[in-house]
Amino acid sequence: MITTPSGTQILNQGRQASTVLGPGGAPSPPVVLDDARIQQIFGSVLATLPPEPVHFILHFKGDSDELTAESQALLPQFLRTVRDRSPVDVSIVGHTDTRGERDYNYQLGLRRANRVADLLATQGVDRSTLDIDSHGEDDLLVKTGDQVSEPKNRRVEIIVR
Repeated sequence: MITTPSGTQILNQGRQASTVLGPGGAPSPPVVLDDARIQQIFGSVLATLPPEPVHFILHFKGDSDELTAESQALLPQFLRTVRDRSPVDVSIVGHTDTRGERDYNYQLGLRRANRVADLLATQGVDRSTLDIDSHGEDDLLVKTGDQVSEPKNRRVEIIVR
């Protein structure tokens, strides 16, 4: 909402703008700015923003910290992203399916997260820039009952900032 002594204008959509001419002028009706106009007005400010975080999910074989073949194939892209954003802040969270006991699954998720951290450390990434955690079976990607083997839940989620 833009309010001046001469009137009020509500902006209720993304990319809307209004102009106020002079110290007592009323706000103009809203207009939607296109990409070119946004770059023209705000480009120098937008250029200072950090890049958007990049998300990766690596999956693991059952009851292990061994990556699946599909996830091994993602490693070059993942490692390149981390290298390109150096210095980097990386969040690594291990997850499991619901097979096994809760405490065991927490530790398995942590082993998986540390396995990914070890991969990064071998590539020269400082471990102090890594936030390593485990959710075990508490944050399922695919909701299941207890003692269910679900490959999509056996994962490490990584956010590279």
